[in-house]
Amino acid sequence: MISVTEISQERHRLSMIRAGFTAQGTSFHAWCLLNGINTQNARKAIIGKWSGPKASALVSKIEAASRAHAA
Repeated sequence: MISVTEISQERHRLSMIRAGFTAQGTSFHAWCLLNGINTQNARKAIIGKWSGPKASALVSKIEAASRAHAA
């Protein structure tokens, strides 16, 4: 069973990713479209509703892109 804390952490992760893209002058949705990724699948991977090796690789790619120009 998933705890409220785990759900909260996953939602926080999604918020941080969205904020990273916003700081770059784009959006999570726009980045997904540009990279040929279904936004809903990406969101499900980030919040943990879709798991497995492909989901993990996608989340890593998204997180890296959201931080790309943040520094």
